[in-house]
Amino acid sequence: MSVSYNVKYLKSLQAVRERSLRVYELALCGQLQHFEFDETKIDSVADYVLSLVHRDYANIASVPPHGRWRSYCVKTQSGDRDLVAEHVLKWKSSDVSEWECARRVIDLIMVSVLIDAGAGAEWHYEDEELGRFERTEGLGVAALRMFERGVFSSHPHNPFQADARALLVLSDADVALGFQVTDANPLLGCENRAQLLRNLGQALMEGSRYFGGKCACNNHPARPGFMLDYLSGCTEAPLTVSIDDIWDVVIDGLACVWPTGRTQLDGVALGDVWACDALDVDSDSDLSDSADHPRRAEALVPFHKLSQWLTWSLLEVVVKLGKLKVSGTEKLTGLPEYRNGGLLVDMGVLTLSPAACERGLRSGSVPVFEGGDAVIVEWRAMTVALLDKIADRVRAKCGLPNDQLPDMFLARVLEGGTWKAGREIAARLRPTTKDPPINIISDGTLF
Repeated sequence: MSVSYNVKYLKSLQAVRERSLRVYELALCGQLQHFEFDETKIDSVADYVLSLVHRDYANIASVPPHGRWRSYCVKTQSGDRDLVAEHVLKWKSSDVSEWECARRVIDLIMVSVLIDAGAGAEWHYEDEELGRFERTEGLGVAALRMFERGVFSSHPHNPFQADARALLVLSDADVALGFQVTDANPLLGCENRAQLLRNLGQALMEGSRYFGGKCACNNHPARPGFMLDYLSGCTEAPLTVSIDDIWDVVIDGLACVWPTGRTQLDGVALGDVWACDALDVDSDSDLSDSADHPRRAEALVPFHKLSQWLTWSLLEVVVKLGKLKVSGTEKLTGLPEYRNGGLLVDMGVLTLSPAACERGLRSGSVPVFEGGDAVIVEWRAMTVALLDKIADRVRAKCGLPNDQLPDMFLARVLEGGTWKAGREIAARLRPTTKDPPINIISDGTLF
């Protein structure tokens, strides 16, 4: 079955930015449905972000790009440690090739990202060596320990891989045990995370074009890491791969990973794509009545948050260990999740309307909504657009000439950065829970 223009477009990186920008343009005209927007406060957010960059780094060029690898750079009593780099050194000392090291890290990163939706404030992970971790760091360390034990591997002598054969038979109990889940230590959406990993196994089985690898056979089942072999065949001189090729692997190769009960168009499940109230009442679109752009498609906003988080995270491995250059990374957007979005609310750029606030105050001190609620969709669209605006201001204020600005600039703003700022201001304003100013009911598959 051929895929329609609308489906292809809504799965594109271009659509994420363009649709969110349309919501932003409505905000400038005071036409948001659930938030008040104060454009004058964007500068203060950029200044706060820059203050954190200068506190923790020499300048924005010194900030590493945002990615899952950062969760494995931990502070201990004996000093800072890079847990991934430590494994790579051990593998190389055992005569594992650099290419295979890159495959292994991709295996780890893909599994670790897919289970990285919000854990909730009540869950934590106790590591025998490193101590206690919460939220995303805890999920990351737990995934690493499962990886080390061979939970994701079917190879009898190599625990350090994730492959289709092992993932397909992974049980809910395996995942609950790996994340130390008990009644007293609940993890939001634990069973759904396990299902995502089984879905990944299915995607690997079905995606031989991307994940089969040159040596894939019965003795070498499909692995995420074999995508590196596929990408090496997509390179242009000098060893440069386009972000579009990486995005194809993620958005097409992993399409069956995501729950099918969400937004569908032309019979195709779109993943992290949602109807936006503000666009639904926008009657100015030239495309709204055409046959190729039906009205319902025009009101949809794609985010593909976990897919983009995975892509940002894979870039570092592809470049650092795979020794490939990646072009077009500016097509990726900021991540519409609760730390980046929470920063905008806590600093007054966005203010939830009284009606929405009242509807969301079910219990606790902050409003709570389902992930597909119209409030959350509007919030996330504004987050994508505003992260671009903040990055523009950081670029202008950082003091570096254009020829010294680093590549993947937005990723460094996120890391240095908006995500950190959102976390710190939440901890300061709500020290008991450290929750964002708006909470999302997590099913373990979205945020």
